Amino acid sequence: MTDTIPDHVDAPSTSHPPIPSSLVAPPPETEDFSRQVGEIFRRLSLAAETFPSQAFSRIVGTVLVALGKAVLEEAEHQAAGLRTRTAPAHPGIKVSASARRVDFDGWDPGDSDSR
Repeated sequence: MTDTIPDHVDAPSTSHPPIPSSLVAPPPETEDFSRQVGEIFRRLSLAAETFPSQAFSRIVGTVLVALGKAVLEEAEHQAAGLRTRTAPAHPGIKVSASARRVDFDGWDPGDSDSR
């Protein structure tokens, strides 16, 4: 009897440990600030239990970089919104509540073609 190796032999387990599905699940859809922050800490704690310390340090570094990038993008988004609200009005007739009110009779005293 000859021993044959089947095609589906598993390679030795030298790859990463099994990753809990809750680490890669999409974020919960909630408006609760405490729940969102708690989810970040829960996943970081789970990652600390799952991976060795060097890998966990890389994970934390990546999370901090992603957080910084998200903060900068949000700041740019808010600044763009502020710029559009404070941009000067388009040229043309300006109407405001504090406009100078004068009676206009059509005659300009600075006109050289005076009456």
